[in-house]
Amino acid sequence: MELLKVKTIDEMKNIIKETFRALTLEKETIDLSAGLGRVLSADIVSTMDVPHFDRSVVDGYAVKLTDVQGAGSAIPGFLRIVGEVQMGKETTESLNQGETLYVPTGGMVPAGTEAMIMIEYTEKLGEKDLAIYTNAGANENMMRIGDDIRNGELVFSRGHLLRPQDIGVLSALGYLQVEVYKRPRLSIISTGDEIIRPGETPKPGEVIDINTPALAAVAKRLGADVISTAYARDDQEEIRKAVELGIKNGDMVILSGGSSMGEKDYTVQVIDGLGEVLLHGLAVKPGKPTILGSVLQKPVIGLPGQPAAAIMVLMIVLQEFMKRYYDQDSFNNQTIQGVLMENIHASPGRRTFQTVAIKKTEKDIEIRPTHGKSGMITLLSYSDGYIEITENEEGKNAGDRVEVTLF
Repeated sequence: MELLKVKTIDEMKNIIKETFRALTLEKETIDLSAGLGRVLSADIVSTMDVPHFDRSVVDGYAVKLTDVQGAGSAIPGFLRIVGEVQMGKETTESLNQGETLYVPTGGMVPAGTEAMIMIEYTEKLGEKDLAIYTNAGANENMMRIGDDIRNGELVFSRGHLLRPQDIGVLSALGYLQVEVYKRPRLSIISTGDEIIRPGETPKPGEVIDINTPALAAVAKRLGADVISTAYARDDQEEIRKAVELGIKNGDMVILSGGSSMGEKDYTVQVIDGLGEVLLHGLAVKPGKPTILGSVLQKPVIGLPGQPAAAIMVLMIVLQEFMKRYYDQDSFNNQTIQGVLMENIHASPGRRTFQTVAIKKTEKDIEIRPTHGKSGMITLLSYSDGYIEITENEEGKNAGDRVEVTLF
């Protein structure tokens, strides 16, 4: 057992990688409508062409290229209107030289069509004649069979995180269900004699539990399922039973509070008694008294009790586990770049995660650090994300271009 032998972020990542190599998730088949935010457990290969017919992407007229060559506002081309295509209907018409047919957006173009002319560049002269005031290039304003997706093409690889636009693609390919990984199942335990449940009225010295709902929200946002939440007093046996139950029922246990070296900080003793303490102390600011352990080959994370530190550390550590679960180099990180508007000083030898606020201007994206006293619960609410300052940096300077990981 290692007590507050502080590890760096990189050392922590290596510990997770080496210790939890065997982390796996079961698979399940779900309705596509429930697929947002899920991770594919199998490659998606198209079994059809998209589109599966030649179609127009504009309201306009089908033409041969030679019929509109050199056409313009001064010298228009003239074509004979021989029909129109009905939306959602197959057309058996064939386009000949000197002819045109009207085709609505998304409509099937007749055989022999070489381009589509937008209706804005045309003028009907009676019922059967059309003046065209522009020329066109090959296949302009139209899509050929398979232009979007080819039959047999790899569309998404295993491990792909489904976004709203991906749901649309799968729907276009005819999918009603998809095979995905089951989400990791987490239990959250909030410890401390002073902690009371949300909705209760605190007496002097008591604290309403903030961490449980906040940490559950972080876990859900990163793609995990919170299967249970529990409370434990500063009692080693009570904490031990809560951890045992969480390990039995799920894939990971997260403890909030009791991770430091105080008289009633029992988290490290409990983990050591049930399994192995892998680290006790993380070289980060905020969040130094972080614990990582293994019980029955399942991760147990001990977080600081201070809400801002607990939330920040969970985001950092849980993302590493999500990479292992889904066998990915990165997972669910959304970032944005901008210019730093103020100097930021870092703690030497510790990875600093500085919360920041983002403001978009006409010229750039402005990044400003958010400050508050340790323990302020509103600090993260005033922040849009954080920037990472490595152990070897003294800080960041105003004017530096920085990358922000969004909350």
